[in-house]
Amino acid sequence: MTLQRVAAFFACSLLAAPVVAADDFPERPINLIAPFNAGGGTDLLLRGFAPHFAEAIGGDAFVSNMAGGSGTVAASALQGQRPDGYQLGYFSITVSTIQPQIKNVPYDVDSWTPICSVAASPTLLFTNADTPYQTAADVVEAANAEPGKLVYGSSGPGAMTHLTTVAAFAGLGILDKLKHLPFQGSGPAVKELTAGTIQFFGDTEILMTRGDFRPLMVFNSERLESYPDVPTATETGIKAPLNELYLWGGLFAPAGLEPEVTAKLEAACEQAVASEGFQDFAATSGTVINYRGAAEFEAFFRQQYESNGALIEAAGL
Repeated sequence: MTLQRVAAFFACSLLAAPVVAADDFPERPINLIAPFNAGGGTDLLLRGFAPHFAEAIGGDAFVSNMAGGSGTVAASALQGQRPDGYQLGYFSITVSTIQPQIKNVPYDVDSWTPICSVAASPTLLFTNADTPYQTAADVVEAANAEPGKLVYGSSGPGAMTHLTTVAAFAGLGILDKLKHLPFQGSGPAVKELTAGTIQFFGDTEILMTRGDFRPLMVFNSERLESYPDVPTATETGIKAPLNELYLWGGLFAPAGLEPEVTAKLEAACEQAVASEGFQDFAATSGTVINYRGAAEFEAFFRQQYESNGALIEAAGL
């Protein structure tokens, strides 16, 4: 989606609907913006969340995709828009805390009204099941034998998918032996992983359901119950701060949202996360629920913004 189309989309929505009193909120559908293409982990999670959020808020909610710039196109478009609660971005750690520190974008830590966090899932490095790579040691051997042959993909430079692969291969000492091929979102990257264009990708467990993939390591403090035979990054020899990576995400509104509207959105988020339907979705998709209310999420977000400088440096970004 081009910036011109994004601007036109927001302009039309603002002209069509004036701000309403908090008591009447919501009077029209709420747009939940996924900053990546359809089919990726963020998109799948948000679509699993949206119907339960709509029920909780007592109105309508829909998901729209606004891909580009590793999530920064959507965030750049949303910041500075009217803070009326009808347009919310579901932003991850990378979109909200990493991209602003490595790119020239028009938003920073003060551009948002955090509403709630929803999930925090560890990332995994995985390959297609028909490749010969059974372990991290196999990858090291192959990369050293034929430098430049193997390719890893990402949903964009600086995205958590990129940081996961960088952490894996830098931690294994072979980053300079592989090539990086970025895509606009996880969905297109997963298609090319299946096709064999790339050999490796890093994302959350939810992406494991999108194809026949083999996980090689998990960036968690311990092994996952769903993949007990998959070693942690630490067990493969990767050291801190590259050994644990979590893709967290939550809802953000533009800065300046009325406290009463923030409270309504926060309450709906909490109810949606606790709903039986979303709990079932989380269980079947491998989503690790991590709910935080508005005040707690804002404090966490600001702390993450500061601490992620170390990860940015380690990844060479």
